[in-house]
Amino acid sequence: MKTKLMLAGLTILAGCTTVSEITPAGDGHYTVTTQVRGGMTPWGEVKATSLKRADEYCNSRGEQMHQVDMQTHGVRGWTPQEAELTFSCLKVE
Repeated sequence: MKTKLMLAGLTILAGCTTVSEITPAGDGHYTVTTQVRGGMTPWGEVKATSLKRADEYCNSRGEQMHQVDMQTHGVRGWTPQEAELTFSCLKVE
């Protein structure tokens, strides 16, 4: 019984993470959003997930990711946490 309660508690703390598709934002910029629901995920992890996805996208094009802006929304543990990254991909020279 203790194990089941502990697993249920960990599931609640872990939350559910979703990462949006990369979308064009104009002027050679793109956006990607990471959202975490129902957890106590550190903001650094939420932001890092968006940064990693953007980096993978640019690397797949043979380019390097450049962060333009990062906006965060939500309150950890109370409302969904969201990190919206605006970035560009620069040619590697």
